[in-house]
Amino acid sequence: MFYFWTFLALSILCVSCYIWQVMGAAASISSFFGMAILTALIYFFTIRLTDGNEMITGLFLFLAPACGLIIRFMVGDDKH
Repeated sequence: MFYFWTFLALSILCVSCYIWQVMGAAASISSFFGMAILTALIYFFTIRLTDGNEMITGLFLFLAPACGLIIRFMVGDDKH
């Protein structure tokens, strides 16, 4: 599970850096915290639903960076 958390942290940081380049610092910081909260929610709900199966929970955790990127671009449409 350590490798899942490491790769997930790097994924969230990379998505935040990309948003920083495209939309600015405020959008990047807010999306970083949003993805961190989303990661925590996904972890706690899937660990309970899968009866502690960390492999399936780890795979679901990779939805957080993708959802954070999609939500940030949908909300931040006023930059055009």
